[in-house]
Amino acid sequence: MLLSSAVVAVQSAQAQDSQTPQNRVTGGIEDIVVTARRTEENLQTTPVAVTALGAEAIKNAQITDAAALQKTAPGLSISTGSAGGSGFANISIRGSATLNPGTANDPAVATYLDGVYIARPSQGLTDLIDMQRIEVLRGPQGTLFGRNTTGGALNIITRDPTGDFEGEVRGRIGNYGLRNAGATLNVPIMGEELAMRVVYEFTDRNGYARNSFTGQDVNDRNSQYVRGKIKWAPADSDWSVTLAGDYNKIKDHGQFVGLKDFLPTANPAIGAINALFPLSAYLHTKDSWYTTANQQFINNYTTEGKYSGRNNGYDRLTASGGSLTVEGRLGDINVKSITAYRYSFSIGLGELDGTPIQILAAESYYGSKQWSQELQFSGDLTDRLSYIFGGYYSNEKGSEASLSQTFGVLQPPTSTNKGYAENRSAVRNKSTGVFGQLYYDITDRLSFTGGLRWTWDTRGTTSFNRTSINPSVCAPELVAQPDFQPPCSLGRVAKFNYPAWTAGLDFKANDNVFAYIKTSGAAKAGGWNLRNGSVNTPAFDPEKVKDIELGLKLESDDRRARANIAIFYSWQTGVQRNAGAVVNGLTTQYLLNAGDQDVYGAEFELTVIPWEGMTLAGNASLQAGNYRRGSFTETRAIAGGTGADCVPNPANPAAPLCIVDRSGENVPQLPKTQVNISANQVFPLGFGELALHANYSYVSSQWFDTTTADPRESAATIAALTRQNQLGRIDGYGLLDGRVSVTLNEPDLEVYAFAKNITGKKYTTRSFSNLYSSLGVAFEWIGQPFTWGVGTTFRF
Repeated sequence: MLLSSAVVAVQSAQAQDSQTPQNRVTGGIEDIVVTARRTEENLQTTPVAVTALGAEAIKNAQITDAAALQKTAPGLSISTGSAGGSGFANISIRGSATLNPGTANDPAVATYLDGVYIARPSQGLTDLIDMQRIEVLRGPQGTLFGRNTTGGALNIITRDPTGDFEGEVRGRIGNYGLRNAGATLNVPIMGEELAMRVVYEFTDRNGYARNSFTGQDVNDRNSQYVRGKIKWAPADSDWSVTLAGDYNKIKDHGQFVGLKDFLPTANPAIGAINALFPLSAYLHTKDSWYTTANQQFINNYTTEGKYSGRNNGYDRLTASGGSLTVEGRLGDINVKSITAYRYSFSIGLGELDGTPIQILAAESYYGSKQWSQELQFSGDLTDRLSYIFGGYYSNEKGSEASLSQTFGVLQPPTSTNKGYAENRSAVRNKSTGVFGQLYYDITDRLSFTGGLRWTWDTRGTTSFNRTSINPSVCAPELVAQPDFQPPCSLGRVAKFNYPAWTAGLDFKANDNVFAYIKTSGAAKAGGWNLRNGSVNTPAFDPEKVKDIELGLKLESDDRRARANIAIFYSWQTGVQRNAGAVVNGLTTQYLLNAGDQDVYGAEFELTVIPWEGMTLAGNASLQAGNYRRGSFTETRAIAGGTGADCVPNPANPAAPLCIVDRSGENVPQLPKTQVNISANQVFPLGFGELALHANYSYVSSQWFDTTTADPRESAATIAALTRQNQLGRIDGYGLLDGRVSVTLNEPDLEVYAFAKNITGKKYTTRSFSNLYSSLGVAFEWIGQPFTWGVGTTFRF
């Protein structure tokens, strides 16, 4: 069964973290400890679909931020690129994706840092340095973790201080001017009882592409990261206290965006621009793959000092936070408290069409400050019955704003220029939850798990939207609302409450075979749209999911082969999708509860040690999904439209408002196939060891922007929508990476060479198509080219 599955999982290197170079060559696959259920358990007897990566696996796979995790776990898709800035990580697991990230919209896949919920996806690409373990949990998460999520969770655990004086110094150089340096220092202040650990990392790299219009590098990176931990664990006490803090600052000169296609007839401005400056000269092709021509310019705007006249793209991200974790025992009860604060601020300017013609430019910022408190109590009620219960509270205050400029080359800035728009909002998010979970051993081999959580959310926002750069002109839709407050303010509040639950049975047939079946339910929080015109749309409700999952975990007697299989089916209702709406007679797009969908699939993981020193590993997923017929609809103005589902359009009597069924579309960011394979060979040397590592990751095509043509629309419109739908898809791609290292026993020194995208694959990470709706263009974000470098690590 292990040999015929033909798919393999990335679990080998993390199983070797605690081994020395000598016994790593001769030992079998070691036990992997995970905290997927908020307690330490062996991976092979945990009834959850989870992939765990230890420090060695993270190093070999060259994982420096969350985006690289896509090549390590089945069913995990991570796209980069966003109108909001380069720091966004758009994470999808099992068809649950965050399609419109913002301060008033929670992610479908949560990220936790040492148990602390990271609320904003703008922090998704922060540095991952000195990790103990990263866990990828697949499927609904709600009963134990701080927030409800429909897709899964990334559980990031950093290294704790130890009682040993130790550290390391790191350095790398590579092509594209890569310079990287870092250090880790662990200091025992009072032996094992009180210790401190400090980590620092600096990275600077030139851009992967060149802007042919400005001569500037694009998609470069400059980052600094620092984290500190102090842990106090008195020898004569059951209690420990850990104080942690981190700070990350990242900046670049803009994202890499290319023009994918354009339609002169979609918009008179596009037709006029194309007549003066043929846009075909700027189409992104294989011959000009690493070239763009964005002008990236916003004219004369200085409200609150956020915006100003600039001719260069840029992104800035600052993410920081701190936490206080207290653990101990009160009699027979284990107690854990996590008090945390998280801060993030990102701001960026970019033109999103890949031309110097000023079709669409946007400057946006997102800010968030969040306090949270979690309490957990756990223990054993009897020899067979154990429990965990507790509560969670978070209070987040945020803000976001964007200034967009459309067709600026044709429209100089004036107080009445509707080519400009500003939307600015303040956000207040509060969440309270209580949870409990029981574990009962029915027999020595058969166990039951049951959990329940209830969440109460309050989502408030105050909008200050304007339709031009003149501060005295407020957006008409705000003025028309009964709660409008002069000169330009509209407050709104929505409250939600919902359950999450899980129930399952697991069976340990013997030491090598473990099986489980479980069902879960969770929800993704509701929220608000904050774009101009969005005040005419109500708050979107929570997205809900329930699933059933069957799992099988196998291990050979000699511990040289391990296989994990999960088969799932999920039912999602009220999915939050970008759908069209008619606002003041204009068709636009917002996040709405836009349908119900079913997603199903299978995930495979396998690790094999065929001979001493060699570990073959990898994973694969097969997924499919569809909307239930008639569940995903939108309102669209159709010229000459007739039918029982059409109503008069006051803004345009010739184009009634008709219901269009979009249920036949593809589920966004759901690759049907993913395969990740790795090989790691270690050769013992008299003075140390030689390690060779290679990994290949493939992800099939994905849809990001989809739409549906209605038969009642004109032939030209149907053709345009069909083409727009095709452009919302990115092709599948495979990437080959490698690493070669020599490690000395004395001194403890590692010298290595590395390479990514060795075959030089030209690929895209995300696509946006607005060919028909209003802009008449489609564009795409470009993936990284072939990169290489050398480095060294000295440990003491």
